Amino acid sequence: ANNQRGTGLGQKIACYECGVQGHFKRECPNLKNNNKHGNQGGRNNASARVYAVGRAGTDPDANVVMGTFLLNNRYAYVLFDTDADKSFMSTTFSTQINIAPSTLDHCYNVELADGRIIGLNTILRGCMLNLLNHPFNINLMPVELGSFDAIIGMDWLAKYQAFIVCAEKIVCIPWGNETLIIHGDGSNQGNAT
Repeated sequence: ANNQRGTGLGQKIACYECGVQGHFKRECPNLKNNNKHGNQGGRNNASARVYAVGRAGTDPDANVVMGTFLLNNRYAYVLFDTDADKSFMSTTFSTQINIAPSTLDHCYNVELADGRIIGLNTILRGCMLNLLNHPFNINLMPVELGSFDAIIGMDWLAKYQAFIVCAEKIVCIPWGNETLIIHGDGSNQGNAT
């Protein structure tokens, strides 16, 4: 969960690694200097971010929409988040669906809301997100999420060319000749229309 300091209105971002303003921890020159020789352990590691779950509902200007939607025919509290690189499912929720995790050939380093970085190399392939009675395939990485059952990140948003209208708390998804408009909590119209 990417919980960078100073992302409020009028504040500059500051790195968790060195404390310098102007870049995130993942862009820190200190970390890049310590990895001059690449990944020598034989595993390819990639980075991914999970939204700062503790602040998701408190920042009205955040690029997020949240609401309750069907995920594998179960009601799930879902966060659509442009700050998350990948899509995730809570480890608790993952035990309620009948999909066996697959092992990836590389590991993703994921920064959680509390600042911990954990390595993930499993994914739940072929999950089904139902929005306005339209099924969307989604692959989700199981991780500790706290208050959300799933976080839908940029991998899924980009795949379906979806975008978030922050001020209205809606997600717009092109569907043929129309656009599906998914209303989240705090929008004018409830969850979905």
